[in-house]
Amino acid sequence: MRIAMMTNNYKPFVGGVPISIERLADSLRDLGHSVYVFAPDYKSPVDDDEYTFRFPTMKHKIAGAIPIPNLIYGYVKNAISTLDIDLIHVHHPVMIGNVATRIGKEFHIPVVFTYHTRYEQYLHYLTPFGYLQNKANQGNLLGESILDFAQRQVIQRYLNRFLEKCDMVFAPTESIQNYLKPFHIDTPISIAPTGLPPACFENHIEATAIRKKYLQKKQYLFCTVSRLAKEKNLSFLLRGVSAVKKQLGDVFNVLILGDGPEKENLIALSQTLKIEENVFFIGEVSNHKISAYHQACDLFLFSSKSETQGIVLLEAMAAYLPVFAIRATGVSDVVVNGENGVLSSDSITEWADNLISILKNPAVLIKMRSSARTTALLYDEKSIANQILESYAYLKKSYEAEHWLMMHLNRTSYPVLAKEY
Repeated sequence: MRIAMMTNNYKPFVGGVPISIERLADSLRDLGHSVYVFAPDYKSPVDDDEYTFRFPTMKHKIAGAIPIPNLIYGYVKNAISTLDIDLIHVHHPVMIGNVATRIGKEFHIPVVFTYHTRYEQYLHYLTPFGYLQNKANQGNLLGESILDFAQRQVIQRYLNRFLEKCDMVFAPTESIQNYLKPFHIDTPISIAPTGLPPACFENHIEATAIRKKYLQKKQYLFCTVSRLAKEKNLSFLLRGVSAVKKQLGDVFNVLILGDGPEKENLIALSQTLKIEENVFFIGEVSNHKISAYHQACDLFLFSSKSETQGIVLLEAMAAYLPVFAIRATGVSDVVVNGENGVLSSDSITEWADNLISILKNPAVLIKMRSSARTTALLYDEKSIANQILESYAYLKKSYEAEHWLMMHLNRTSYPVLAKEY
């Protein structure tokens, strides 16, 4: 098949969506298919491969990181017209999402969409909503009410309309599939998580040096991998770590891998909480090197409540690293409480007590390491790519049948594809 992936962010931007797209594209190519990626132009000096098309962008960026497309319909349309595309797989419902559904309709190409993100959790990046979020955090009831209306009405209604324009929706986990059911759309929703490449399961000799450098003769070394942004809830993690230190003493260090707009605020908070000597802000680490940091640690900490899958959780598990996380959609699909990790509420007291309990039971922690690895092995990227290909093939055949009817019946066609399972 010839597949066009369309996205609002891609490498060199570091994030879950670019990783998911790159892994799926590579797996599909290994299986003999042609995959083209339409992504923003970051003005990067690094050359792309022949399969990547960079559409024009403005200088302004959302949250200082995501470029805004600039008159991209004509560019994408011209490229698609030369590629003989069988299917469009779009990864965002706005900007490139609208272009994808328009081109799909015009060229009679099926459009698949992956629901990667809990979009209502990202409103604060838009200036008026960021202001309202700050007011709501200060106890302003009006600001809280407007935000609630925007999240429950404006965002959901927009998503409803967009999802109805697609021919199939992929949810990364069962909990996200269930989250989408109240949207009452006719478009079928299938589960298709992001897979793990073989590199995630390999041993990394660098892990020993990393552990020696950051453990610093203490008992435990923890880590987390995250974009340093408000929606990732890292201030909670730091407060939780502080509470644990007050009870257990100075027996651990924490590595925070990633970068983002909240970095300076989080550094300042660690100083206020007097844990600045326990927390190391490593910065961005290339994806192929992250496994070495996982293997150097004893536990993976995770505080985000805005995930649809949490790719980083599975990457940690692939390195025999149990996950200690807040119970939330996406996370609960991967972490089985008491088996491959621990799920806690977002109460700092409960979070700290649960972490201390695990550390006092090393036999349980050892058992969790084996279970974590077993969980990760279920997400082999080739198996997931084959699963997705089955859905692609079903849509392609449905469109071919509809096209045959249009040609031979010579009348207005009605979609043959049944949008229900």
